[in-house]
Amino acid sequence: MSRHCRAAVTVLVVVLAGCAARHRAAPPPTPEDMSGFLDDYALLREGGPDEVSLVYRNPDARWTSYDKVLLEPVSIWRSGRRSLAAIPERDLLRLASDLYTAVKTHLGEGFTLVKEPGPGVIRIRLAITNARASDPILDVYTADQRASLSAPPPDGPIAPETRRLLEGAVIEGELRDAATDELLAQGVERRRTTGSLEHLTWAELDRIFDFWADQVTGRLERRTGRRP
Repeated sequence: MSRHCRAAVTVLVVVLAGCAARHRAAPPPTPEDMSGFLDDYALLREGGPDEVSLVYRNPDARWTSYDKVLLEPVSIWRSGRRSLAAIPERDLLRLASDLYTAVKTHLGEGFTLVKEPGPGVIRIRLAITNARASDPILDVYTADQRASLSAPPPDGPIAPETRRLLEGAVIEGELRDAATDELLAQGVERRRTTGSLEHLTWAELDRIFDFWADQVTGRLERRTGRRP
């Protein structure tokens, strides 16, 4: 297995990097999984081989009625007072912006991207979380898409504290009807193995985000009829 594959499996999920075919089952959510980003973790069930680790889909959702998406900025959640302060701000911005860009790029292939809620619009919220809602204090960072900071080198190594955040991180996401706020689906992606991210680079992480975004948005396109 290549260094890229080992890093991809470690940081987020087996299916993200496409480096393994074996499905690793995820047990039901526990308080340790609950950052508080999603409203109701009790709705989640174990995902199948082609789904995120934990998933809920509204059985009454009329998926084919949606052809537009309102994608909110990605946020980063971590337990502890000022726990994100040790991470360079440019790294936080890049983590949030790179995941946002990957998802937005793939969504744009099948949906009209909008900035306001309305009929036929799905509102999507995403977060990179390494937090527990039971902790007394959480630190939350939300990227301002207008922000401009000196970015890390495109293929440079990831800072040690940023790696520590990623080692325990999951991706959480929620889809709602933008007009009615009805919950359509939500999920937590947490499949990973233990290991070191010492050699993970930004370029490799971007490839992981791109692969994951392609898989997730592809499933949404098929469910809404935007892709055969």
